[in-house]
Amino acid sequence: MEEARTWSEILPAYEDRGLNMLMISIDPFETEQSIEAFNNQAGITEPLPTVLDGGDIAQRFGASALETTIILDKAGEEVFRDVAITDAGTIRATLESVL
Repeated sequence: MEEARTWSEILPAYEDRGLNMLMISIDPFETEQSIEAFNNQAGITEPLPTVLDGGDIAQRFGASALETTIILDKAGEEVFRDVAITDAGTIRATLESVL
């Protein structure tokens, strides 16, 4: 929830600079309703763009941990990866370097 809240604050601040963001759920039991409940519980008022992944996207990016954050530059090259909760300062610094 912590990182989702962080992204919900960061996304609006960087969208006008070209940030596109997508949350990918790799939980096979996730539903649109459970994502909505998660957002409500986390206090996220503006839902983050989320897709339910049957495993294809996660496999393509080599993501197996629930807290994986991957940031791609404008050319689609990976510039950042973290498999733990990533703090706002690290996310912002990475975004500043690629946007």
